[in-house]
Amino acid sequence: MKRVRRILAAVAALAVTAALLALGASPAAAAPVGSRATPPKGHGTCKATAPDSPAHRRGTGWTCIKAVPVATPVAVTARGLRGGSDGACANGRNSDRHNYCWGEKFTNSAFDTKGKELGRAVVEAVSFARLSSSSGKWTENIAVKATEMEGDAKTVSMDLSATCSGLCTVDAPAWGGAPVELALGDEKTGNLSFTSTVTKGNYSFISPTYTSFGEILDVGGSPANPVTWNGHDLRCDAQVGSNPGCIVMGHMANVTIRESAYGAAAVAYGWAQSNLKGGNFGTKTKPLQRNAGGKKAAAKKRYQSCTAAPDPFKQDPSVQDDSCDEFPFASSVQGGTNGSECTEIIPRKTGGVWHVAVVRDSPHGDFAPCIRAHVPKPENTGAGGELGRAVVADRILEMEWYEVIIAP
Repeated sequence: MKRVRRILAAVAALAVTAALLALGASPAAAAPVGSRATPPKGHGTCKATAPDSPAHRRGTGWTCIKAVPVATPVAVTARGLRGGSDGACANGRNSDRHNYCWGEKFTNSAFDTKGKELGRAVVEAVSFARLSSSSGKWTENIAVKATEMEGDAKTVSMDLSATCSGLCTVDAPAWGGAPVELALGDEKTGNLSFTSTVTKGNYSFISPTYTSFGEILDVGGSPANPVTWNGHDLRCDAQVGSNPGCIVMGHMANVTIRESAYGAAAVAYGWAQSNLKGGNFGTKTKPLQRNAGGKKAAAKKRYQSCTAAPDPFKQDPSVQDDSCDEFPFASSVQGGTNGSECTEIIPRKTGGVWHVAVVRDSPHGDFAPCIRAHVPKPENTGAGGELGRAVVADRILEMEWYEVIIAP
């Protein structure tokens, strides 16, 4: 009877082995002796050590890595890298139109074959970048710091590489592709460089994707599966100015006109924004839109606002070098209303204080769609030049919205 039982057991074992081989797995791979059948939960992506590996024989069953974004990464590192970026990143936000930053916290863990944690190492990474308005190239300044070590973990390694969608290429991975090794408190800096390959007259939406491997070097076992995360949405173009340039998506462009530089022109635009219910363009809630058609289209609209019948602009002898200045701008989609529909004003500075006189009301009253201002020509043309420079600096494409900020 015992002999029969032994034969039946052998037959059953052979049947199980045959089934596993049919599935492309060995009995050892299906359920390693002394190893957990499922990875530890809550530790990100985990990788089982090979059953016949030295690490497994020493007791390492799993290596895991988990990555989470952090809003305020390593303070010391962040201060050290902010020379490469400003604006949003310097003020605790993760992007503005010209800068972006990101932070990730990586937790590397190793577990024995029964699921007990052998060691844990935490690495924080931070990156700052400033995009250029006159180049399709930019660099991320990166730093990593080991902030926690527990159990058998004494040294951790990590690497960082990137790809990007759209018309974009990435130079070598950070640290030349070799992983950096960190003990508790160690910091390492590096960079990732990107180049937009956008060609003249075109634009491209670009989004970087990052990949990192991490490994606790003291416990054995191959690195856990890599972690990946997506970066900011960017746009690079070769439609504005003589060189390509890039911006961070999701942030409205702005044109800043300073009263100290452009006097009556700045005061006139600000008055329209504050006093007209119909022509208060250029505000956050009622932005302007860059016109298509370039200088020719703007010239036609300026003619309508300043020269066309039935009420063309007439110079006022009390304004030195008087000229017609229109708002909304003739270079905007909202510009080009016939001047007879606009409220006409004269901004004057007396006793160091600006005053605005309404010399002709619009037939629409407070709901006038525009103003026509008497402005000294140098201030008029100066403000127009500032608008042109801002189009390039903020990479404002045709039909794109922008805000007009009147500053002291």
